[in-house]
Amino acid sequence: MDFAALSTILDPIIDAGPLFMIFFVFTAVGLIVQLGFMKAVRNGLMIAVGFNGVYIVVDYFLGAVAPAAEALALRFGGVFTYTDIGWAAYASFAFGWPAAYAVIVLSLLVNLVMIFLSMTDTLNLNIWDFWEAIISAIIVTVLTNNLVAGLIFATFLAWFNLMMSDFNAQRGYCADLGFEGLSFYQGTNVAWGAFGHYVGKLLDKTGLEAKFTPEYIQEKFGVIGEPAVLGGIIGLLMGVGAGYYWIDIVLLMIALATSLVLIPMMSGIVMQALVPVTEAAAKFMKAKAGGKQLYIGVDPAIAVGNTTVLATTVLMVPILLGMAFLIPGTVNHPLADLPSLLFFWVFVVAPNKFDMIRVLITTTLMGVYGTIASMLGVARWSTLVAENAGIEVAAGTGVTSWFNHLCPEMLVAGLLGEAYGSIGLGGIIAFCVVVTLITVVFRLRYLKNIKTTVKAAA
Repeated sequence: MDFAALSTILDPIIDAGPLFMIFFVFTAVGLIVQLGFMKAVRNGLMIAVGFNGVYIVVDYFLGAVAPAAEALALRFGGVFTYTDIGWAAYASFAFGWPAAYAVIVLSLLVNLVMIFLSMTDTLNLNIWDFWEAIISAIIVTVLTNNLVAGLIFATFLAWFNLMMSDFNAQRGYCADLGFEGLSFYQGTNVAWGAFGHYVGKLLDKTGLEAKFTPEYIQEKFGVIGEPAVLGGIIGLLMGVGAGYYWIDIVLLMIALATSLVLIPMMSGIVMQALVPVTEAAAKFMKAKAGGKQLYIGVDPAIAVGNTTVLATTVLMVPILLGMAFLIPGTVNHPLADLPSLLFFWVFVVAPNKFDMIRVLITTTLMGVYGTIASMLGVARWSTLVAENAGIEVAAGTGVTSWFNHLCPEMLVAGLLGEAYGSIGLGGIIAFCVVVTLITVVFRLRYLKNIKTTVKAAA
């Protein structure tokens, strides 16, 4: 494959960022499903406007929370071997890799093949978040010194991630967050939706009721449950914990209250613009593909404005910092990525019916996983990725991203890569094939159940 030619074509598009992709891809989809030129462009613009609004407010939220989280980390975090430099650095490492564009092309091809074979209900348009699969491919490639092994693993991830996206959408979790007809796609992060689903089932058996939601708080305690007031309370607690001066505490309260109020508004703009596209897509699929229904895969950033998600993001800061001391052998604590971990929490709020206690139990378990994953090698492999990108790292130290620790594919990539001397390329292929076949069995069973349901209804 001519990576140089792909790089020449795709570099300007990648460098333009996710908003360009969102406008271009959704306008193209509108034209394909026969919305008409002006309507397609208008909807592409409005979807981009909505996402831009979400990104602006999320950046504002992260900008307000990050200094407080860093102050908490410096106050209580101690000194560790690896420094969390944040996911954005790794996204840049990903798209700077010469074979990154091969991963993008392979991922898109897998999606089209799966749709053709009825193996997925998701048409993924969130191309930007392929960076996670690219980082995983880099880990495998660096550890094995075999590019083919890295690309095979990335291709497998495209299949698996779509299956997990379907899992969440089919169970109505995306709709519960207010996004009917969509599925969320963001690397193997989406698998946390299945984790939240089964933890929720276990919590049901313990008798822990799902009632401690923002709506329940508002009903029982009045204005305390309103997004602005809840944001203010969380800002107050976080500011006090960070040792802020009282004026800075008030400003943090205002910033979090603003975020909790504005992000859902921006998400509403996205949904309003997506309605004509999803309706036209449904008609198009009915006419051209025998009525096959597809969810549109988008960045879960549009859902992070949910009050439970934002509250969890702030409450998990002291919990994650505490884990760094309580779990023996911990090699780092979250720093730059502390506020960004809301992109993981968003997958588990709906399976836990938005109950704060159940969600915090689930996210705490996720935090334990992330801490252990970093110890098992994700922090070390993240340093290898940085060094592969030309970053100089001082001896005896390392750089990592807590985002990477919570991406299950990165742990699997490293374990397979380090076992390469024993299992070889055949072992990596066998692993990918076995897991793929397992997902196929579940998919075929799902399709059979759908047929049975339709027959019974008829």
